[in-house]
Amino acid sequence: MPAIYSPDIASMTPLGAQAFAARNLDLLAAIENTLDGLGADTQLLRAIHDGYQEIQQRLVGTDGSIDDSGRIQAKLDKASAACARIYQDACRRHQSACKDPQLYPDDGVADAYSAFIEALGQLHDTIEALREWIATHDAVLQPTTGAVYSSADDLFAALLPKQ
Repeated sequence: MPAIYSPDIASMTPLGAQAFAARNLDLLAAIENTLDGLGADTQLLRAIHDGYQEIQQRLVGTDGSIDDSGRIQAKLDKASAACARIYQDACRRHQSACKDPQLYPDDGVADAYSAFIEALGQLHDTIEALREWIATHDAVLQPTTGAVYSSADDLFAALLPKQ
């Protein structure tokens, strides 16, 4: 860890000592605000995660199609993409917190980012699982053609447009 500038406070002028103390108080306030914000955001992500899991549990056993229009799939795709963007940003911020010479491990900023990133990853995975579950559920309910194909070539010939 790089050396941190630690002035000799005893040799400072009263104004210099006051400025140094104010800067340290500003840093401590910024750390506290960051921890509070990340803690609240992590709790929110966990609550959203639990909500998505509950939705999937309630959908189990549904007889009819869930997303004929594809709107739910589109919304879940957007939510998943948003998680990915936020994840990338949080990883950069986590790295910055780990490298910041003004922060110590016991300040908890890096740990708070780790918890946030973990909750975000779990939310993303839950959204993807729900999206895939709905797509599979609805695909199983689609009517079949009744056609049986003896080979993959026959299947592809039936799928491709005739020329």
